[in-house]
Amino acid sequence: MHTVEPMVVRSPLGWEPVTPERKRPWLPIVILAALLAAGLIASSWVTLPYYALAPGSAREVTELIVAEGAKTYPPEGEVLLTTITLTKVSPLQALLGWVRDDVDVVPQERILPPDTTDEDYRRFNVEEMDDSKQTAIVVALRRLGYQVSERGEGALIERVLPQFPANGRLEPGEVIISVDGSPVSLVQEATALIGAHRPGETVRLEVKGFDNGKTRTVEVPLAADPEQGGKAVLGVFLRTSKRRFDLPFQVDIRSGSIGGPSAGLAFTLGVIDALTDGELTGGRRVAATGTIEIDGRVGDVGGVAQKTSAVRRAGADVFLVPAGEYEIAKARAGNELLVLKVSTLQEALDALASLGGDLSGLSAPAAQAAG
Repeated sequence: MHTVEPMVVRSPLGWEPVTPERKRPWLPIVILAALLAAGLIASSWVTLPYYALAPGSAREVTELIVAEGAKTYPPEGEVLLTTITLTKVSPLQALLGWVRDDVDVVPQERILPPDTTDEDYRRFNVEEMDDSKQTAIVVALRRLGYQVSERGEGALIERVLPQFPANGRLEPGEVIISVDGSPVSLVQEATALIGAHRPGETVRLEVKGFDNGKTRTVEVPLAADPEQGGKAVLGVFLRTSKRRFDLPFQVDIRSGSIGGPSAGLAFTLGVIDALTDGELTGGRRVAATGTIEIDGRVGDVGGVAQKTSAVRRAGADVFLVPAGEYEIAKARAGNELLVLKVSTLQEALDALASLGGDLSGLSAPAAQAAG
């Protein structure tokens, strides 16, 4: 994204007007209005280091789901995913955003990590969406009783936290392929082996370089993480490298240009609804937001205030939100929208059941046999 240099309205210095024969009291007003108009036009070409978070859309999920080799059941109710719009602002757009209660104007550093371009950010969000869709499909199929095996090529180091001993010993992009001599292919295998240690102990890791593929062995002391009850940790963020799943049949979610992981819960519910007979939502319009983890946990997403506004405009009956963002959504929901907090997929299903949703298809014999 390029920045256009601002236009400059030059004042007529050194100009001496001819004394008018009669007064024109409207002339200063016309000149001021012209200058203000020119300033507004000029400001529209300038972008500030701020982003506006505004309400996006609430879209029906099951129409995005395509399953090949499995029977689907078009529901009467709807599961809606929710989005926000995120745009870099001009001075005028920032001013308008600051006076709107459903728009947040935030500094660029709260959106883009350091040394990250807009294109990097878009590409990252596409990758996050792809991973979220895959996870949602797997979680949904497993909840329906299908056997889905997982494969990978080690634990990819996404980030190294500076306050832990791993800083300087491990690098982002490297892949852990063994812990204390035991090969690992999935991130949960690596975390289990590391978690078997106590803080202060040392683990021996074999890691593969992200640039040349060469392996090296490194010993890393473990530290206690106060946020996890003193659990022994490396101090890194990990995910399975080149993760793949063996699905019983092909399922695709055609998300289009939507990015990020926040539709994970909605996608999971949508896949379950599409593959089961009966009304999962009880015939209601149910919006949902929240990430989905492979173990069914639902995570916070951000932008919930804007998403609540989008959900209200869409006329949804219920809004399922992560527990940590319930208060924000509740404050924006008004009297017509029921907001429910959920921390896991099972809590979301239980919430739908309490509203008359049909969960009987979750244990359908055909699904169990097909696995």
